[in-house]
Amino acid sequence: MSLLTRRDFGTLVLAGAPTLLRQPTPNRSLIGGVQFGLQPFCYHDLPMTPDNRATLVRRLVQNGMGMVELHATWVEPRFADTSAHPARERLRSWRLSQPGDHYAAVKREFDDAGITIFSYYVNMNDSYTDAEIDAVFEGARMLGARGCVGSQGLKVSERLATFPRRHGMFLGIHNHDNLSDPDAFATESSFEKGLAFSPDVKATLDTRHYTAANGDCLAFLARHHDRVSGVHLGDRRKNNGRSTPFGEGDAPIIEVLRMIRDNAWPIVGFLEFEHGTLRPQVQEVQLMFDYCKRAVLS
Repeated sequence: MSLLTRRDFGTLVLAGAPTLLRQPTPNRSLIGGVQFGLQPFCYHDLPMTPDNRATLVRRLVQNGMGMVELHATWVEPRFADTSAHPARERLRSWRLSQPGDHYAAVKREFDDAGITIFSYYVNMNDSYTDAEIDAVFEGARMLGARGCVGSQGLKVSERLATFPRRHGMFLGIHNHDNLSDPDAFATESSFEKGLAFSPDVKATLDTRHYTAANGDCLAFLARHHDRVSGVHLGDRRKNNGRSTPFGEGDAPIIEVLRMIRDNAWPIVGFLEFEHGTLRPQVQEVQLMFDYCKRAVLS
């Protein structure tokens, strides 16, 4: 696939699979040729439950976000364990019931607010049956997502890699900083193993974790940008150091954003933070977003 122009990217978002998402108007958080979104884990004070979804949508609009990486916990119902039916089995049964009306209603909530669901974050594991994996991808597709992203390791990712093509989607692999676990995505070589499973596997490069693991984010993007669907933008110290406000750690956030901008790479930048703050979460997100805007507009 040839590189998209910046104008094209106003209406087309990289799917990482054969299909592209067409938007009638440019996304509100397309800034300086870089598409931004939010990993709503950032709202640490807001439990990630369906009951809080309306508040999430309002906050995204307040922060000027037109794109989101939505966790399944914002979408799926919560079940309690019963003597006859554990919560895990009840959730599986709900997924397999193909609740299309439910997904359509959730999608409308975000559509009406001008927010695109780019990716669906769900941590699938060995407990998932093949039918359940298909159901998760199909639910994500009905939400309008382009792919399913999770923090699963190499073993589970290898199994999942055959599923996204059936739904015209991608599987996102996301790194952490655990260098001692041979199954974890933490280094460039581990990413390369995961990307080799299928062309439908795409990297979600977390700048915070990759920096903490002493990785070179810029070198990674230079070599693998065509296999990257998004980056989680966060700051942190090297050598497994602490998370910091943007600009106070070692992650090259400004350089990453300008690299994406200058090469017109259709890679979505999702803001995410874990550092402590006394400010309201919405205010902290706005400070991060303003930091990123300055980077791409200067």
